[in-house]
Amino acid sequence: MSNPASPTAFSRRSRAAKKAPWARARGAFFCACLFYAAALLCSLPATADCVLGPADEIVTLKKVQDGDTLLLRDGRRVRLIGVNAPELARDGRPAQPLALESRQFVERFLGRGELKLVYDRDRHDRYGRLLAHVHNSRGDSLEAALLSAGLAFHVAIAPNLSLAECLAQRQAQARRAGRGLWAEGVWPVLQARDVRPGDGGFVRLRGRVLAVERNRFVWLELDGPVAVRLRQAPREFNHTQDHTENYKQDQDRDPDPDAESGQPPRRHWLNREIEVKGWLVDRGAKYASRHPQNKRWFIAIDSEFTIEISRN
Repeated sequence: MSNPASPTAFSRRSRAAKKAPWARARGAFFCACLFYAAALLCSLPATADCVLGPADEIVTLKKVQDGDTLLLRDGRRVRLIGVNAPELARDGRPAQPLALESRQFVERFLGRGELKLVYDRDRHDRYGRLLAHVHNSRGDSLEAALLSAGLAFHVAIAPNLSLAECLAQRQAQARRAGRGLWAEGVWPVLQARDVRPGDGGFVRLRGRVLAVERNRFVWLELDGPVAVRLRQAPREFNHTQDHTENYKQDQDRDPDPDAESGQPPRRHWLNREIEVKGWLVDRGAKYASRHPQNKRWFIAIDSEFTIEISRN
């Protein structure tokens, strides 16, 4: 997506503190990863399962711009649904970890054949790019392959949520195996309490829920200047919790009025540690001074499959 190419939280801490493990061994790491994409293509399981339906359009690839954006021969650009890959270097900003490997993986996976595009509910983003699920000439899902390889993060943006559960499962497999971006030290987790001016862009954010507010959204206020904004829709976020069955039993004994909205009740969010992936938005110092009751930064979450809740 056309968001800041490097998490500023990551780059600021990299300059101010000791270099992260991936940066200290960057030269050796890069050389070792030259064959990373090819090896993964040979070792990963079939990825034809995350398929929405038959192709809506068959197109010809001109260029892989990065791990989640393609340029077609007819000049259109395609943004993959359900994934966010590391950004390549641009405008003086360094490449994010595994950005080159992600692009190389896509180039090898797609080859030179025709591509199959499958559309979801929205066909274009605000930048005019096509939004599509992409399959290679064999019918294999590019998004599922990227996530299985640990070369992209799963993101779920409404209303294109049809394959969110399947893609989340592919990411979970990579995370358990410690592949790619999930290897220790490759992509740091930003703590909510450590967010400072200048932070923004795509992040993995972790924090503890201190308060829950509700308007047309549900706002989880974390232990720092950050809130997580959840869409308020029936049946959303019902599977984020490891305590779903206990919640149902509690409801039988002690109904909670919040449950009518389809959201977990306030008491089931409070004091939970959560981790989310998404774009950290800074509403600015002026906003913070005018609305001191609100958090300056927020992350919007549209799907249950992009939020994790601790078991404590």
